Amino acid sequence: MNTHASRPSRGFTLIELMVTVVVLAILAGIALPNFRDFMRRSAVTAQSNAVLADLQYARNDAITRRVVTELCGSTDGTACTGSNTFEGGWVVYRETAPGSAATFTSADEVLRVTQAKSGISVRLVDDTGTAVNDVGFSQDGSTTSTAPLSFLVCPMSDGDTVGESTDKVRGAAVLLSTSGRASIRKIEAGGSCG
Repeated sequence: MNTHASRPSRGFTLIELMVTVVVLAILAGIALPNFRDFMRRSAVTAQSNAVLADLQYARNDAITRRVVTELCGSTDGTACTGSNTFEGGWVVYRETAPGSAATFTSADEVLRVTQAKSGISVRLVDDTGTAVNDVGFSQDGSTTSTAPLSFLVCPMSDGDTVGESTDKVRGAAVLLSTSGRASIRKIEAGGSCG
């Protein structure tokens, strides 16, 4: 006589498994776009904070060393790009021959090289929206520019050349007054990113 009673096998039925898979697919479909937007917002914040930190560093160096310190777009850390696009990175350097015709040369001292994050556009413009190639700080901490400047930091989609500030992922403007003070503010949805 068998003393062990047979137990029914336990597990999921095919219907239960299919319902679980469908529910997981729906949740993933909802979560994935939100996660992607979260990552893009984080990248904008990180990039705008990097620009702000390098501006403050350049300004402090100019005041402390009593020299002109510049920041320009650079893809390799050895030459300025000569444009207002900073998405390839930028360099902070001490200018050995300041003036209206000052350029980044091998005689200048490179202080910091920053690589930009992919998928983010960074453009430097003045208060009228005109492209500006670089920014310098004088010995008193003011900028060498006669107008306030803005670094426009916006997320880019694949194939875009300039980012876009949207309701879901807003861009950031790193504002720089002529006195050298910098601050960050959000760019309104649909606002200019370059």
